[in-house]
Amino acid sequence: MTVRADASAVDLAPLDRTTDLSPGTHHQIGAFRLFVRRTGTDEVPRPGGTALYVHGLGGSSLNWTDLGQILDPVVAGHVIDLPGFGYSDPPPGGDYSLRMQMRAVIGYLELVQSQSLGPIHLIGNSLGGVVCARVAQERPDLVRTLTLISPAYPDMRPRLRRLSFLPLSLAKIPTAGPTAFRYFGRRHPELQVMQTLREIMVAPARLGAVRTRQAIEHAVDRAAMDWAPEALASSFATLVVSWAWNGGRDHWRRARRITVPALVLWGSQDLLVSAEIAPKVVRMIPDARLVMFSDVGHVSQMEIPEETALEICRHIGIQLRRKVPDL
Repeated sequence: MTVRADASAVDLAPLDRTTDLSPGTHHQIGAFRLFVRRTGTDEVPRPGGTALYVHGLGGSSLNWTDLGQILDPVVAGHVIDLPGFGYSDPPPGGDYSLRMQMRAVIGYLELVQSQSLGPIHLIGNSLGGVVCARVAQERPDLVRTLTLISPAYPDMRPRLRRLSFLPLSLAKIPTAGPTAFRYFGRRHPELQVMQTLREIMVAPARLGAVRTRQAIEHAVDRAAMDWAPEALASSFATLVVSWAWNGGRDHWRRARRITVPALVLWGSQDLLVSAEIAPKVVRMIPDARLVMFSDVGHVSQMEIPEETALEICRHIGIQLRRKVPDL
């Protein structure tokens, strides 16, 4: 008996946490000037087509570095910085509403579709997950599949660890808030980054020295952006208000109207959005599938990118290469 590879399947790229960041450029999308990284080029056909990755509150395109590189043989990845985050410019008028974030994502999806790339796989984490879910509900013509990683759906139960994020709302205090934000970003960025990693990951050491250094360098860059404190504080406030308004019913009403195939991934040790609401999320989204990762926090794409990639491939219908017996 010999062993042969399944010729119709593909291999994922190996995990390498020491690579450089994917290159990025600015795109003018209507009123938004967005920074977008690419995990590859569209000139090289991918069996899965194209994917757009959308980060969470306080995050950026860096949050998708490892997952995007692992999935590069499968999908051509476009990794967006939401307005006011990463290296994207702030939105006009300082509007950090969920509607504004949706408009930015929809605008970029329309650009992708105009390039004859067709509907794409939409993948969002936390706040980005809620934004992606709303985009999929309103514009299913632009979305091929939907993957939500710990989406920030309403979770109003008290969680002590979430109290550490209350200072986000203080960043808007005139003079004091922005000054403190810039001080820690410039003088103590490593403390700022490690505190954040401890909140979103069970085992931050998994990132390794290179990824941690890249995150610290990004924190220093953010500290130099005048709009960074406002972006963080206003987006946080917008999310909390959306949870409280009308008992969060708008979130659930929209979830019930999603028609594209949906996958929900959650870490059992999520300290920010409790995994206890995961069953409700998949009940509300028609025919959604839930995968729960044990001993993982809020960002499975960063903490366990290989396992996350496997579930996404299963969801979008990609057969991965494996050895099969040749009788």
